[in-house]
Amino acid sequence: MAQLFAYVSIFLLVCGSANAQATQFCAYAWNEFSNCLRFVTGLCSDPSAQCCESVRTLNTKAKSGGVAPRNICQCIEDMASVYGIPFVASIIQDLPMKCNAHLSFPISNSMNCTHLN
Repeated sequence: MAQLFAYVSIFLLVCGSANAQATQFCAYAWNEFSNCLRFVTGLCSDPSAQCCESVRTLNTKAKSGGVAPRNICQCIEDMASVYGIPFVASIIQDLPMKCNAHLSFPISNSMNCTHLN
């Protein structure tokens, strides 16, 4: 957990030029998504209950309208890029089924968040 806090702190410093609201949103999205890192990187075979709850929470936020899906996608993409997180595409495809939840935003190492509303 201390390592996650350090990553988030560094990320927030890197994004210092962004407005405070966007930075807060990314910290929120990253905090939620971090519960799934062990699964989406292939370190465990099943997502934790906490991961699945986080996916549902992020989906609720994404469905709230506005630019939330794009922002969630962009925050995850930025963090993956900054830290070189190797998402495993075949495992990510299993996430909705294993968590019984639809993904309202893409997750991959080659995401394109610009096409999302």
